[in-house]
Amino acid sequence: MGYSGQLLSKQEHYAKKGIEQGGKSLPAASSQTLDGHETQLQAESQRFAASDHGDFIKKQAGKTKSLGEVNDALSQTSVQCDTLLGDRPLSETVSHTREQQRPVLVKLREDQLMREAELKAFRALNKITEKASYPDSPLLPYFWLVPVILFETVGNAVFYENTQGLLGGAVVAFAVSFVNLAIAFGLGIAFRYKNLSAPGWRAAGWGALVLAIVVAIYFNAIFSAYRSEYQLLVDPSDFAEGGAAFKRAMSVAGYVFIGHLPSSDFMSFILFFIGLVLSLFAFYKGYTSDDRYPGYSKRDRLFMEATKRYDGAMEVVRLKVIGEIQRRLTGMAAAKAQLLQSKARLDQIKNSVPVDIAALNASLTQLQRDFALVLNTYRQKNVSVRPVKAPDYFAQTPDLIEQYAHEDSSELMSHVDAAQRQLDLYRDMYLSQLNDGMRDLENEGRVQQGSALRDFATDITHEAQRNIDASKLTMPVSATIGAQA
Repeated sequence: MGYSGQLLSKQEHYAKKGIEQGGKSLPAASSQTLDGHETQLQAESQRFAASDHGDFIKKQAGKTKSLGEVNDALSQTSVQCDTLLGDRPLSETVSHTREQQRPVLVKLREDQLMREAELKAFRALNKITEKASYPDSPLLPYFWLVPVILFETVGNAVFYENTQGLLGGAVVAFAVSFVNLAIAFGLGIAFRYKNLSAPGWRAAGWGALVLAIVVAIYFNAIFSAYRSEYQLLVDPSDFAEGGAAFKRAMSVAGYVFIGHLPSSDFMSFILFFIGLVLSLFAFYKGYTSDDRYPGYSKRDRLFMEATKRYDGAMEVVRLKVIGEIQRRLTGMAAAKAQLLQSKARLDQIKNSVPVDIAALNASLTQLQRDFALVLNTYRQKNVSVRPVKAPDYFAQTPDLIEQYAHEDSSELMSHVDAAQRQLDLYRDMYLSQLNDGMRDLENEGRVQQGSALRDFATDITHEAQRNIDASKLTMPVSATIGAQA
């Protein structure tokens, strides 16, 4: 804690002590040194002086440390500037980065071009002008079967109810529902082939429609007739008896094609038409489960995946180039900021040194003045009551601050001046180069991310095309492409 007038609060105390000692004729007239109370006052005052001086020394040590940090930072900044400004051209670094990725990019571009050619050939051969339309997941169209089969199972269980109740007909109902919907769904998928250009596949597609109609009518006629037979079973759990009933249903189901329903039962009649509606629905879902051109979605997916892989690899290259540009810009900006900040720190050190010295001198001067005041109060009170002559040393006041009078920090200031000269040298050497370098780097960066990147991508494409030609790969013939699903 620095001195701030603490001695003045003890003036009354020492006045009383002076009266007490004077009344006892102490100190003796022949005394040559301070008595105990004077010594105590002097020691207390010296502790304040030492404390203030210690605080000053700590501040100077802190400034010396800060100056060392500035000098170290300047040395590091100098090395950093030489490294950044002497670094190889950005175009060379970028070219090296891109060339490292070239083999991968060329392979990915080859695959993309082949997939694209296959897709275009398929579109051309089948006269497709629209974009492929298909679900994100190939399995997604099949998920609808689960709730629909469950729904039809519950519904059919009512129709197949027997002596064992609804549960007894549930197994049969599930089998009927699954067969009915699965066949209709599969034939709906096959019906898409009628959109292809190849005559064979077109005929197969239309054949799937005819087959779907025949199968839907015939199967639902069987299920309708089987319901009537199922109601007459004595033991529905007997597989032999159930199989015989199913054979009888099959034998009469064909009459539906001559306009005769195999069962006159009203519930069987309802079951027949509900089955037809659900078959139609399943056929439609099969037809719309994928793109209406079989094989189109597969080729489009492969092309999109190849494009995604190639674009992802190109993005990696682009990000690496951006990272290199950003690294250099960040380094130059940090070096520039360090040069500017170092001047502010040196100015702060230089300006604070005289302030600290003045503060120390002011504090010590006040301490000396207050010490003299309290000491003289003690002596005056002592003299005013003592019956004998006072000691000769009463006329002298000890000097507490003489030993601290030569603190001028000239050595520290000389080091600060040397650091400022070094800083000025570095500023002249590097600041303008850093500004020019950052501007040129930003301009070059725009070129590398613009026209240079496009030229690189074009070169990758040309190399991929040359590799395709060299490998003597040929596109599939028309009939093969049109035939593939």
